[in-house]
Parts: sequence; structure tokens; C-alpha cells
Amino acid sequence: MGCLCCGAESEIGALCRRCALEVAPCEGLIPEHIHSRIDSTDAEAWFVDGFGGAHAIGTHAGIGRSLERELIVLASSVSREHAELRHTDAGWILRDLGSRNGTAVNGARIEGPVTLPPRALLKFGDVALWFFAEIVHEPPQRPEMKTHSRRRGVVRFHLERGDMELCVVVNDDNTAAGTLLWRPVGTESWSHRGLAPLEFQLLRALIIRAHEESGSPCSIRGCMLSRQLVNDLPFQSKYANQENVRQVVLRLRGVLAEVGVPGLIAVAPGRGYYLACTLTVVTPD
Repeated sequence: MGCLCCGAESEIGALCRRCALEVAPCEGLIPEHIHSRIDSTDAEAWFVDGFGGAHAIGTHAGIGRSLERELIVLASSVSREHAELRHTDAGWILRDLGSRNGTAVNGARIEGPVTLPPRALLKFGDVALWFFAEIVHEPPQRPEMKTHSRRRGVVRFHLERGDMELCVVVNDDNTAAGTLLWRPVGTESWSHRGLAPLEFQLLRALIIRAHEESGSPCSIRGCMLSRQLVNDLPFQSKYANQENVRQVVLRLRGVLAEVGVPGLIAVAPGRGYYLACTLTVVTPD
């Protein structure tokens, strides 16, 4: 199968190298920062990012950092509710929702609703994506998340609790937000869920602590006290306290319960929060 954009040999996911360069990822963006909540079987059109990842959209797509958007883009230049795309009798209509950094179509910033051609280069803040209303063949699924070596700053962790398996990519560069993947043990297809910055950093901190203490003979490993998390988490306020940590824990527990792993974050009295699961580091290729 060739490049969705020009038909040349695909080299980077669903794109050739030249077409991928036209939507080259902005600084700090990784593949897991962009994902759709729409299943590929329900696709009416597609977004393709600079990593060659294809993202299905239905007849309506909200785009933004909010975890409630149909296309979630976890980049600081993208607003929580950045833009929306709708399929109407007149075609595909793109509208900016008053975003801070604007929306552009084929290099021109839009001020009102714009009808898109079947293929267009869109830019939401600093994040560029190809839009395809019509494609010859369904894009290949994005490969399972690739794990780079620690020297490149990315490590992939697998967590198992009961009959559920989770996968989290942790960056050593303190990436603000990230993605949680989960699936029932024994299945092949991952589901995606974006995590807000504080929730992701809390999960990141607990994972790293659990990994660091994996050799401990204690039955409960990787505990972190609230007062330590006050300092470690990227709170906006310098007056953050242990109640702020508790609220982040509650929000993350809510997300984990939604994906089928309630109880993943447990508490050891006097020792703090820890992950009640089996943790495995995936060995890089």
C-alpha cells in the first residue's frame, strides 16, 4: 500500500517521507500524544500525523486537549476545545472554537467556518495533520508502541491487575501529559485514553518508584507519601498541599475505574500511595 497522500511508497506509517515531513511533529510531541476515540470501523474520514499514525473520525469530530474530544491532541499549543469538524450536505466544515493559537488550512489561518477539500493540510496550534475525506484503502493500524532505549529517554511499562493489562510510556524528559493503553489479558487490540498532566505525572511517579523498588523483599513496594508528591507533581500553584494530591489521586482512580482497573492505586497507612499490580519493563529491541 502506498502513501495516502501521494501514492508513493509509504515509509513512515501511512505516509511517504516527503508527505510526512509536511506534517513533521512539533517539539515535544510523541505518537502517543495524538489519538482518536473513534473506532476505525466507524471512520468517515481520517487524520494522519507526522509519525504516520492514522486516526479515524466520524461525521463529527471535536479536536483539542480535552479528554472528551473525539481527536485528543496533547500539545501545549492546542487548546482544550480547539476546533470542530462536521460532515454536512455541503461537505466537511472546519471551525476554530476561539483557540489561543489558531487553526490553519493549507497554510492559511481560518477566521470562520471553512469547507475542506478532500485532502488538506491542517494545523492546530503547532500540530500539523493531514485530513483525508476519501482514501483508496484503509490506513494501516499504528504499530504497537515502540520502546526506545533509556538512552533515548523513553521506557515502556506493562502493568497487570486481574484480567486487565495496561501499558504506559514514560519519558525521562518529564513530558507533561501522556496516554494510557489497556486491554483484557490475552487480546491483541489496545484501547487508548489520554491522561491530563497531573494524572499522568502521578502515575509516572508511582510506576518509576515501583520499578526502583522491584527488588525489595517487602510485600508492598513503591510507596510515595503525599508530602513527597506535593513536591514532585507539576502543580501550577506554589501553595499546593496534600489535599491537592488527594484530589489528583481521586481523579486518576476515576479514570482507572472507567477502564476496568479499580483499586490499582492503593494506600499503605503511614507509607503512602502505591501501585497494587504486577509491573514489567518491556525490554527494548
